[in-house]
Amino acid sequence: MTGTIAAAKSFHWDMAHRLGDGYPSQCRHLHGHRYSAEVTVRSDRLDEYGMVMDFGDISRICDGWIQEHLDHACLVSSRDTSLLEFLRAEKNRFFLVDFNTTVEGIAAWLAQVLQAEIDRQPHLAEREVRIVRIRLHETPRSFAEWSR
Repeated sequence: MTGTIAAAKSFHWDMAHRLGDGYPSQCRHLHGHRYSAEVTVRSDRLDEYGMVMDFGDISRICDGWIQEHLDHACLVSSRDTSLLEFLRAEKNRFFLVDFNTTVEGIAAWLAQVLQAEIDRQPHLAEREVRIVRIRLHETPRSFAEWSR
């Protein structure tokens, strides 16, 4: 058999953010979205069951990390000191990043973070399971896509 096989799973969470760095439009105000990410993984070698990666593992690893760190949190740039100060003072849940929290930036960042989580699993690392695409919907009609 020739060709490439990938497996994908979708995840959803609620998260707030705002665009900084002098962004002039409405998204400079703090607001939230119902994010939806489709994570696609690929490997040149299937496991003993004929899978790229078990869907349960994709959920446990990827959605587990998202739910633990991002769901009902505010994603905040380290440069947004006034928002960070407010979130800390109010004891609000937040996750600090070093980029402006655009959907493009979030998609690329998630690829890096979730790949590191996959790489921590020996049975996946040995087969070099790789995230090859993340499609991140910020709204039902707007998304960014990162691909390897």
